[in-house]
Amino acid sequence: MNKNLIHNSSSRGVIQVVSQDRIRRLEVCTQFSNLGYTVIPLAEVDLSQTPPRSVADVCVLLDQKSISELTFSVDLAKKQSLIPVLYYPALTNDAQKEILKSSQTTSHESVAPFAELSPQDSVDSIRRLLDSAVKYARLSQECADLISELNERSSRRLIGYSQVVQTLRDRIADIVHLKKSVLVQGPSGSELSLVAEIIHDSTFIDSHPFIKVNCSILTTENVERELIGFYSHEESCYSNEPVWNPGCIEQAEGGTLILDQVNLASLPVQAVLLKIFEKGTYLSPEEKQQKNVNCRIISTSHISLKDLVSQNQFKRKLAAILAVSTISVPRLNDRKEDLALLTEHIINEVAKAEGTVPKLLTLDGLEMLKKHDWTGDIQELRNLIRHVNLVDSGPRLDAASLLPWIGTEMISNTDSLVGMTLREMEQKLIESTFARCGGNRENTAQMLDIGLRTLSGKLRSYGYPPRGGPDSKRKFTVKRAA
Repeated sequence: MNKNLIHNSSSRGVIQVVSQDRIRRLEVCTQFSNLGYTVIPLAEVDLSQTPPRSVADVCVLLDQKSISELTFSVDLAKKQSLIPVLYYPALTNDAQKEILKSSQTTSHESVAPFAELSPQDSVDSIRRLLDSAVKYARLSQECADLISELNERSSRRLIGYSQVVQTLRDRIADIVHLKKSVLVQGPSGSELSLVAEIIHDSTFIDSHPFIKVNCSILTTENVERELIGFYSHEESCYSNEPVWNPGCIEQAEGGTLILDQVNLASLPVQAVLLKIFEKGTYLSPEEKQQKNVNCRIISTSHISLKDLVSQNQFKRKLAAILAVSTISVPRLNDRKEDLALLTEHIINEVAKAEGTVPKLLTLDGLEMLKKHDWTGDIQELRNLIRHVNLVDSGPRLDAASLLPWIGTEMISNTDSLVGMTLREMEQKLIESTFARCGGNRENTAQMLDIGLRTLSGKLRSYGYPPRGGPDSKRKFTVKRAA
């Protein structure tokens, strides 16, 4: 029976009437049919998983055997297949109540609510109860369909169909509506922020604030200003009073606050975070009173907080508060079967940003990508494609175009730049690019987006011979910045 046709008809709803007593079943079916419902008489409970949900809106059980079968059917049926169950007549037998009691698990109560009908109830009372059950069933199904569509739409941004990515999607769907703090952890270069955005988008159907705080730049001097807010000394155009600048917690009210790279927060900063999130309140300088933290906290970390706690580099209480639920993002090396889709996606993304024609990924190029050890994860892959797209004007992304760049320190190991001065970083970038371009100054200048004369002057200051001078044709290798 087509459920859409049923719901578009004049029927008040579709009811399964279950009993092995044929006469009793016929009596109840006639009664419900006279009230305007479409009736499906059955000898046993049927919560079929094909189609994904039963065509009936409500299931009415008439005898003890059908009640006993309900528990077994509920355990086998998918959650979205379950429908409201009513018992008719009301259960007075102790044995029936014992069976019913045993089936009232937490999951059964939440997905298969029940009520009792009595022969003494008036026709109007029975009709109101059945109408309520039908309305509940249809609203529940509509809500489940919307949530499923929202989760699927959001998770499409996770490119790939490997088993680990499917597991990640399932994990996100499981924790989306728990509304507890979440820790998203994964290797450096993985798209932790993307996962956080997907959780936020799947949680809220309409627009809600999404505020990100970079914990690596928080200090004891600015952490409270960033999170709680502050008055600026500049006077506004409309009054002589200082201007109030709301903090990230206030800006994220009703939405999501992202603590990005929380593993890089110093211990004093962690103490401030613990003080705020442990109590769930903070003192607002604007209102001079305590305010509640009314937002969901999602933290991202490239290192396991448990490992940091064991090394006394992270506060145990704060880790417990932030990691009520944990999502682990897989490494690119563990999902190389997704490389073709990922690379195609990034090629189109880079070409659109640069205003160029997308390159064609060749088989030998894909094989080279699969053989590479992606220590910098997806960010390394994205940087690689950007470099090749800028330097190589050819139509293909093949092994020849990838070979000069793949695995270079400049692309894969961004952590090596930490602690260097700006001049040292500039020298390292110019020398690395010059070496990768085989000493071709035009290509180097084009890639770095600087003038040819500026490049030549920089190279001379680093000790390279002038263009056209002695030794200017020699092959260059990357030198360590002083």
